[in-house]
Amino acid sequence: MAKGWLVAVASLLVATPFALRSQVAPQGQVLSQAVAERSAVAFFNRPSTTRVVGALTVDREARYNGDVAVLEGPVVVEGAIEGTLVALNADVEIRSGARIRGDVIVFGGRLVDEVGSDVRGSLRRYSRSVNVRLTDDRLELLEPARPERRVRPRRYYTRSYASVVLSPGETYNRVEGLPIKLGAKFEWRSPTVLTELKGYGIFRTARKFDSDSNGVGYGVDASVRVGRTAGVTIGGRFYDVVVPTQRWPLELNEVGWATLLWHRDYRDYFVQRGVSGFVTIEPVRRLRLTGELARVEESSIEDSDAWTLFRNSDPWRPNPAVDAGDYTLISAAAEFDSRPSRRSVRSGVLLRFRWERGLGEGVEQQQLPASIRDPLPTDSYTFDKGLADIRVYQRVGRDGQLRLRGMWSGTLAGDPLPIQRRLSLGGPDPLNGYGFGVLGCDEALGETANVGLCDHVLLFQAEYRGTLSFDWVDDAFDHRAVRRSQPEQVLWGWHDGFWFDEPVIVLMSNAGTGWLKGEDVGSLSFDLGAGIEFGSVGLYLAKALKDDEPLRVTLRIERRF
Repeated sequence: MAKGWLVAVASLLVATPFALRSQVAPQGQVLSQAVAERSAVAFFNRPSTTRVVGALTVDREARYNGDVAVLEGPVVVEGAIEGTLVALNADVEIRSGARIRGDVIVFGGRLVDEVGSDVRGSLRRYSRSVNVRLTDDRLELLEPARPERRVRPRRYYTRSYASVVLSPGETYNRVEGLPIKLGAKFEWRSPTVLTELKGYGIFRTARKFDSDSNGVGYGVDASVRVGRTAGVTIGGRFYDVVVPTQRWPLELNEVGWATLLWHRDYRDYFVQRGVSGFVTIEPVRRLRLTGELARVEESSIEDSDAWTLFRNSDPWRPNPAVDAGDYTLISAAAEFDSRPSRRSVRSGVLLRFRWERGLGEGVEQQQLPASIRDPLPTDSYTFDKGLADIRVYQRVGRDGQLRLRGMWSGTLAGDPLPIQRRLSLGGPDPLNGYGFGVLGCDEALGETANVGLCDHVLLFQAEYRGTLSFDWVDDAFDHRAVRRSQPEQVLWGWHDGFWFDEPVIVLMSNAGTGWLKGEDVGSLSFDLGAGIEFGSVGLYLAKALKDDEPLRVTLRIERRF
């Protein structure tokens, strides 16, 4: 990365509306069902496959390292499967936020994939059930296979699940180290109603395990959802958590790896504890409307002595103090996502809008220069903040894609924003050609402050993505050629998890600015760049259109937008 930037490989996940994506393998194409059935049985019997007979629920915090095969089912995936999932005579539901690195193949059941999931491989469904027998923990395919017949309607029953929650928190960071969640989760499920209750403690490994030093936190989440493809969710939370002041730069897993490996934490944090209630309405597929009311106490949290692999003896960039106090928060949000998936090259749009009003009481404000903001009121304190994020994805040719983004965030009306809701822009994301937090409106604090204090930011991004096609291996070893010639042998082989068909070339440009309330928008800062992606890993070069800015290098494990 530029001047030492480097981020390693990982993954973790958003909640968006969902859609049904059910695919039936056409007869005569790629694999007949008879060939696919033999491959599925061999896959189930492999020693390295995790085998489950009956219902399987992969909780949001759970992770299966490797391939998974399920007989009968049903299967519900909310967490991560680092391999391929094969379901025989079972329904499969992949929830928003779930992550499956390999393929998903379903025989004789329904396949529901919510938008917002991350399935790296292909989705395939064969309508006919597989005629198999389980003997001594080994699956046997009974020949000849049963002829196709009309599937009888399935009976649905109310089911309940209970599980222990043991998982990492959002990400590794300089104030918590690795937050660890320990608790329990209960779930009641019927065909149209889903009720969830989860309670857990949060242990912040880089701090003392007591409340005085913010070493422990907690969370209790409850929700009831009515409806399947469209519905209403009502829920509430009671919590003590550490949250970032901004949701950029970088994605959560990238921030964590940069902190753990290179002693570079690109976000700032504060403690938020309180209670909230929300209502989410999904009137149609892909559209989500949310309203939330919260009563919280917000306070500063100091740096800890979080361990890092490199530069462990270096001091951390100071975590800024915030305007502590009690806040009543009222928010409304709308999101529409027509993309098939985050990694699809097909066309679509992503629209996000959010409004938040804060009513502060007993706020202990931090002193800032008058050039940045006026003193906060001592009696009634009210602020309004908005966000508009518009992204357009247009397919170009067979494998090319043009991506455009416009984003604005800032104060709408009322009193000045508190420190924990102020903004900045700068590398390594989303302005790759500029240094970290360079557009932060913090010049009055000195050159090394790196605190985001802008009241508004405006950002434009554009990139073209296209595959780089050339014969870089012999045809006998080409991934796609082997699939076509020997589908039964390599259908779920190592190729699926570790191979990529072609590298992707990225040409990009960014423009952004930040300003304070009462000032003019000012001129945009531009950069130009290019990159190459190998699967989920991308290497990018970018240069700000300013003489005093160097060429910057960024290594990422998530796509820019």
